[in-house]
Amino acid sequence: MLGERLYLELLFVGAILLGILFINNIFLYKQKLRDRVSLMLIFGVVMSVAEIIWTMCEIQQNPSLRALHYIGAICYLVGAVIFSAILNRYLLERMGIRFSKLALILVYIVPVAVNTLLSLTTPLSHLIFWINEAGAEQTGPLMDNFFLRLMLVYLLSPALIAAFLLTLGKKLRPADGEISGSMIAFGVMIVVLYYLQLVLLPAEFSTYTTASLPVSLSLVYLITNVSTHNALETQAQIEAVETDLRIASKIQADALPPVAPEFANHLDLVLRGSMNTAKEVGGDFFDYFAIDADRICFLIADVSGKGTPAALFMMTAKTMIKDYALTKDTTAEIFTAVNARLCEGNEAGMFATAWIGILDTRTMTLQYTNAGHNYPILLRKGEPCEEMKKVHGLFLAGLEYTRYKQTEIQLASGDRLLLYTDGVVEAHDKDNGLYGMERMEAVLDSTRDRPGEAVLEEILNDVSSFAAGVPQFDDITMVVLTIK
Repeated sequence: MLGERLYLELLFVGAILLGILFINNIFLYKQKLRDRVSLMLIFGVVMSVAEIIWTMCEIQQNPSLRALHYIGAICYLVGAVIFSAILNRYLLERMGIRFSKLALILVYIVPVAVNTLLSLTTPLSHLIFWINEAGAEQTGPLMDNFFLRLMLVYLLSPALIAAFLLTLGKKLRPADGEISGSMIAFGVMIVVLYYLQLVLLPAEFSTYTTASLPVSLSLVYLITNVSTHNALETQAQIEAVETDLRIASKIQADALPPVAPEFANHLDLVLRGSMNTAKEVGGDFFDYFAIDADRICFLIADVSGKGTPAALFMMTAKTMIKDYALTKDTTAEIFTAVNARLCEGNEAGMFATAWIGILDTRTMTLQYTNAGHNYPILLRKGEPCEEMKKVHGLFLAGLEYTRYKQTEIQLASGDRLLLYTDGVVEAHDKDNGLYGMERMEAVLDSTRDRPGEAVLEEILNDVSSFAAGVPQFDDITMVVLTIK
């Protein structure tokens, strides 16, 4: 009686452990029910619970329990083979072994279907087992010759294949195969635990042919081992990606011009820029540089999307704009040439809004082109803020044959021009309110007598205060031009 109770208690523990693994798989690892591990655990629980019912009925040998005895045994016979087949395919796929549709039918569907049919009809056919009038179980000819052999083939073949590929078959190992010693250990554990069970249990259990207890305990080991391996592998991948992003962020920062450049031949103007990315790398960019002794070019742009794709497109666009700015005469020609180049092979459908200006420091004439970008804010000495509401064409990389136009305005001493991306005015607060143009213009107006870098700092601080507690959703980039 003690051995029987111990056996049932161990079966119950095995079922509970598989149930816990199933719950973790669904709620902790966010796997779906149709995922192979989830299905495997479901049928593992069915197999264990069914064997508990089967074992209790076998111990009792009560004729009144014949129906329950049949239900438990048949559920076990069907559940055990389905579980073993799912486990077999799961392990083989982890080793990189794939099957054709015909092989899947012959290796899994046909044997499982035959076993299910034999199990359901065994009360009539007596091919696998039957229960006599006294409530005692009788083993049929196919219990050992079909059911057990089929289940053992499914359970042990992955371990044998893994052992072969790790030793004699190294040259045959699939290129994408993940060979794990845990698979070999899994197969060894099933055999050892099964025979240990037969040694420890009373003599009447020696011919007991079910194997859910060793399978359950071995499966707990395997799933835990695989889950831990996956978690460590995922963590390593995350760390590698984070390292790459840090390097990309450094490269991107180095590609931007100095925040406070000094143009030796143009001491009567000051350019300042800043960029705060929403992610490690951003899609916004700005630039300013001297074209020749008399002209300064400055620009700002906002690439569609975020993250690495936007950053790559940004680097390409920035390089093209600077190259053409040094060879073309007007801002319209620069954007027309850049747009044509960016449209070539743009299968990802990336695009960028952009604004570019060239200031002739001899006459203080500003020539500019707006490619679908936010309107710059012009603050003239002694006057209120004014939006420069001009758009000279579609965003860059929109239509290949777009020809851009340009506009010229006259700047004077004390004037200030602010360029910005929509990450500034579209910042949200906790109530989903927008930062907006009016608030930005108010800060710009209140800092008209302060240096350019102070303007950028004040706007950024005001945006941060407004959006306190809300994650930054877009890059915040600004450039300010001040005429002394």
